[in-house]
Amino acid sequence: MTRLYLYALRLSGLLALGGCVDRYTPDVAPTDRSSLVVDGFINAQGSSVIKLSRSFSVNTKSTPVEAKAQVFIQDDAGRRYGLAENPAGTYTSATNALDPSRQYQLRITTSLGREYASDLAPVVSTPPIDTLTWQLTTVGGIQLYLTTHGAGLAARYYRWDYEETYQFTAAFQSALEYMASTNTVVSRPPERQIYTCWRTEASTQILQGNTVQLSQNTLTDFPLLNVPPDMRLHLGYSVLVRQVAEDQTEYDYWERLRKNTEALGTVNDPLPGRVTGNVHALADASEAVLGYVGVHTVTEKRLFIDGAQFPTPRPSSVLYNAFYASCEPAQSVGDTDPFYLQQFRAGFLIPIKRNDMTPSLITVSTPACVDCRLRGTNVKPSYWP
Repeated sequence: MTRLYLYALRLSGLLALGGCVDRYTPDVAPTDRSSLVVDGFINAQGSSVIKLSRSFSVNTKSTPVEAKAQVFIQDDAGRRYGLAENPAGTYTSATNALDPSRQYQLRITTSLGREYASDLAPVVSTPPIDTLTWQLTTVGGIQLYLTTHGAGLAARYYRWDYEETYQFTAAFQSALEYMASTNTVVSRPPERQIYTCWRTEASTQILQGNTVQLSQNTLTDFPLLNVPPDMRLHLGYSVLVRQVAEDQTEYDYWERLRKNTEALGTVNDPLPGRVTGNVHALADASEAVLGYVGVHTVTEKRLFIDGAQFPTPRPSSVLYNAFYASCEPAQSVGDTDPFYLQQFRAGFLIPIKRNDMTPSLITVSTPACVDCRLRGTNVKPSYWP
């Protein structure tokens, strides 16, 4: 769930008190429930990705996307750059190299014909990320630090997002597989291994920094991210950090949004206020629209940490990850038992290995304990060593 979706949900009245106190569902105006949410920015030197949805009530189980809209980038000379929809509610442009001397805005026409536009804005040039470094914390996690610098007269406000990728394993390693074509259990070839996987998770935090109070436009060893000693730091960890420079207006917008989304769930939290962005309904200036569409170049940097660099000994996957807490030692069954062959065919169980003393006996367990693909992919990323 993205930052804007969290804000939209809270604005729609996600207020509940724990214990024996009755749940309170406030009376939310219909206009709040159907506000357009615009999530994304115009990438001046790359592909722009814009996600459109609607704010939703506390009883809505999924985010309602705004599908079949016409979305394009327009400059102050009237030139347009279209965005294609795929999947529903997500609109992506071609890789563009926009003229940095022009100003740009996002234009949206919904399937019902309602028109929206962001304010025209100049391109904000983003400096490179100089370094990403890390240190072990006292509890065995890591603290990630970022260093960047810009020209003296360049933007002094920065925002970051990131993608974490980590290697993990299933609780049990399967050396066998079931072949439905022959109704038999055979050896599993290496190319179909399901023990080692990689999982990628996108950030949902709003991370910002600025150099306004500094004599130079430089951030040195900025504490960007703290990773606790969990499954991510067991076998191998990588983080891709993206950086954008922004003006003060955009920075202030994200700061207000951060304050509204990070203080969730306690009785003393203030009610969320309306966070005004730069996207407007053209036919009705009073219509609430959520989102801020900036215009930036983007820089990025990746850091990889091998599992061997973490303290040893490291616990096994079963003990290390609560996800596997319910995985019991695999039971031993006959490899031609009709009942278990049917369980393999239905996908309820997976064969693991043969008994060393009695090869006709095999150990089995559930997919949740054997198939790592339920939580990630067994295709090693191209950037992984």
